Amino acid sequence: MAKASALDLRLKRINQLEDAPYSEAVRDELRRALRDESNRVVAKAAEIIGKLQLMEFVDELRGLWPRFMEKPLESDKGCGAKTAIVDALGRLELDDPDFYLQAMRHRQLEPVWGGSEDAAINLRGSAAFAIGRSHLLGINRKLIALTDLLADSERLARTYAIQALVDVGHDSIVPLLRVKAECGDKEAEVVGACFNGLLALDPRESIDFVARFLKHPNDAIVCEAAAALGECNQERAVSILIAALDRTANRGLQEAFLTSLGLSRQPSAVDFLITQVVSQTHSSEAALRALAPSRFYPAIRNRVQEAVAVTGNRRLQAVFEDEFKE
Repeated sequence: MAKASALDLRLKRINQLEDAPYSEAVRDELRRALRDESNRVVAKAAEIIGKLQLMEFVDELRGLWPRFMEKPLESDKGCGAKTAIVDALGRLELDDPDFYLQAMRHRQLEPVWGGSEDAAINLRGSAAFAIGRSHLLGINRKLIALTDLLADSERLARTYAIQALVDVGHDSIVPLLRVKAECGDKEAEVVGACFNGLLALDPRESIDFVARFLKHPNDAIVCEAAAALGECNQERAVSILIAALDRTANRGLQEAFLTSLGLSRQPSAVDFLITQVVSQTHSSEAALRALAPSRFYPAIRNRVQEAVAVTGNRRLQAVFEDEFKE
C-alpha cells in the first residue's frame, strides 16, 4: 500500500473537523488550515467554515483573496481556494459588492491537453449568487452585472447567471429571461434554464410562453421545454404535454413528453401514463419508465404494478421489476 503523502494527511485531518464538535481546538486547526501552503487545504477549511456558519472567520477569509489572485495559476491551480472562499463568504452573508464583482469577472485559463480551459467558472457562479443577494446593490446594478455574466463564453457560467437572476426574484427578471429564451443560445441547456426560471417566477403567465417552444425546430429545445413544463407542477402543463404527445409522430419526442409527464406530481399525469402502460402500444414501455420516479409512493407503485399485471406482458413485467426496485 502506498504511503500517504503529507498533503493527504493534512486533508484527512481537516476533513475530520467537519463532524467534530466546535471548540477552541477546532477553531485553531481551521485557522492553521487557512494559512496552509496548499490551496486544497485552504479550500476545504473555507468550505467547512461556510457550512458551519462560523461568522468569526469572515475577515480572515476575505483577507486571503490577494494571496490567491497573485500568480493564480501557481497559487490556486484549479481555482478551488478562491471558489471556496467566495462561496463561504456568501454563506456567511458578507455583503461586499465590489469584491464579488471582481470575483465574477475573474477568468483563469489553465493548460489542458489540446489547449486550455477556464477553471474559474464555478467561482463566477458563486459570486453571481452573492451579487444577487446583496442588500447594497439596487436592482438595476444587479441586472447589469448578471446580464454581463449571461453573455459569458462558458455554458455553465451562463446557466449560473440565469439561476442567480431567478434567485433575485424581481418582476423585471421575467422579460429578461423571455428575451434570452427567444434569442436562443448555442446550448439548449441554457435556454432550458430560462424556461425553468420563468415557470418558477411566474408560472401562470409563463406556461403558454414555454409551451410555444414545444413546436421549435430544434428537438433539444423541445425537450428542454417539455422537461420544464413537467417539473412546474401545474395541471395546465399536463394537458399541454398530452396534447403535444398526441400531435407528434416523432418517437424520440414522444418518449421525451412521456418522461416529462413522469416528472409532474399531478394526479392527471399519473393517470395518463398508466393508461399508456395498459394500452400495450409502442409507448407503453416508455410510459412505464416515466412512472419510475414515483416508485417511492406506495399508492402509485401499487397502481402501476396492478396495471402491468393486467397486461400479462412479460417485457413490461421485466421493466417494472428493473425500474421499480425499492
